Amino acid sequence: MNGYELLRILYGLFLGTFIIIAGALTLTSKGEPGIGFRIGYTYLSERARRKANRVSGIGTVLTGVALIILSPFIPMAGLFVVLLLGLGGTLALAYLTAKREYELEELSTEAPEKPGSGIEPPKVGKHITLQLIFTGVSFTLILTGEVPRDLGILLVASLQLFLLALTVLVSRPLVFQLAPKFKGKMALGFARAMTIVSAMVALQLVVVALKPRASPLLVVLLPLVSLGAIFYAVFIALTSAYEEGYY
Repeated sequence: MNGYELLRILYGLFLGTFIIIAGALTLTSKGEPGIGFRIGYTYLSERARRKANRVSGIGTVLTGVALIILSPFIPMAGLFVVLLLGLGGTLALAYLTAKREYELEELSTEAPEKPGSGIEPPKVGKHITLQLIFTGVSFTLILTGEVPRDLGILLVASLQLFLLALTVLVSRPLVFQLAPKFKGKMALGFARAMTIVSAMVALQLVVVALKPRASPLLVVLLPLVSLGAIFYAVFIALTSAYEEGYY
């Protein structure tokens, strides 16, 4: 066993254990603040909260177990794919479960009034439009062969599609409502942050397409711009979370 294989196994072990603990906490959550799967539906319905926590807890635990078991056999990139598929699939199933249970409770004779129907969704149309433009630029460069069609480039460009999907989701309070009250400031901040990251990705691919000479200044400047954009996006996201009421 070489050093890389040992590092990969340790990575899978520690990350898998952490995810299993998080899944167990979600599965056993009794509604404690900050623990469990929480979206708008789970604040409107205790039934939706319990069922969604059960689904997300089991799915998260299974993802952690899969990481530990597969770490000796697949490369690091494969573990990353397992992580994304496992947690992504779990979140999707938990959301659908919460939505279904809330709707079933709403149809029952004991259903409460609809406290969420008056929530005004944030307007993120300009952020969606900008991200569509940035994503279009990136995939145009790839399809025309201006940038290499290797796996790394495709993954980076696919990140823009993921950010676009998240921006659409944050515009829906019942999906992105992470606290009992919803002001929309956090959703707008996240949408702005994801637009900045999408613009950074498009800029990097444009620079690659222009094929400038690899001067020392460019080698230093491009990573600095990328890090600056990421830090600024994180700053916006954290500031908006504070304004929403997360202290």
